[in-house]
Amino acid sequence: MIRPLRKKTVGGAPYVRRQAVELEISELERLEPSKLVERCEIWSKSANGFVSPEALLYFVRTTSANAVHHDLLLRILMSRLLRLLPRADSSDGMSTDSGLLAIRDRVMDAFVDRLLADQAEYEDKLDYFEINFNQALAKDRMDASSQVWIEQNRSTPLENEDEDISEEVERAIEHYDPYDPEELDKKDYRLLLDEAIDALPPLQKQIIEMLRLETPIVSSDPSILTISKALGKVDKTIRNQRDRAFATLRRRLERKEGL
Repeated sequence: MIRPLRKKTVGGAPYVRRQAVELEISELERLEPSKLVERCEIWSKSANGFVSPEALLYFVRTTSANAVHHDLLLRILMSRLLRLLPRADSSDGMSTDSGLLAIRDRVMDAFVDRLLADQAEYEDKLDYFEINFNQALAKDRMDASSQVWIEQNRSTPLENEDEDISEEVERAIEHYDPYDPEELDKKDYRLLLDEAIDALPPLQKQIIEMLRLETPIVSSDPSILTISKALGKVDKTIRNQRDRAFATLRRRLERKEGL
């Protein structure tokens, strides 16, 4: 029998896994431990037999820590987690981004702490990960990003950071979206984009990274994390630096794609 989740909503209703995950767990529970590990080792969401992170987490949580295959499942889960976090090395592999490294380490540490707590006593903060692993991880990443970027921005501001953008910049970014889904499907474009973002000034890079996470610039809801709040800048500054970054990215990408 599948162990139900214990966390409850504000209204008192228990958290419930997606039906597809429940069916997946039911199927996997019929496997011998060694076969279960083999299935969980399959990487690539499109591969036949791929195990969702929600189901993988379920088995890590419900398998005895003394069982031989528990550590194997745990290593697979942590490897999956690492793949979903930002790379700390630059696109050329020659340097390390201290901000991204700090974000990755904070998210990893928080997740490990929850897993350790769950072994001692049921940790309901992990329940949301069994409902939507990627979204729960994105929330943790956003929180860590906010903390790290606030710390990094306690420094001298950029010169003329609030100055209005020029008409040239406005023309350059008209209808421009560096995260165009059709472009992101191209491997070469993604590599060029990452390289171009790495070369941006720190504030612009942070803004672009938060936009990638779909963080709003401002919000009327005080409980929502915004770029303005995270970076301690007024929305005009954020928009100006975003526009300058977009113009720079467009120029650099068009130049490299033309080579």
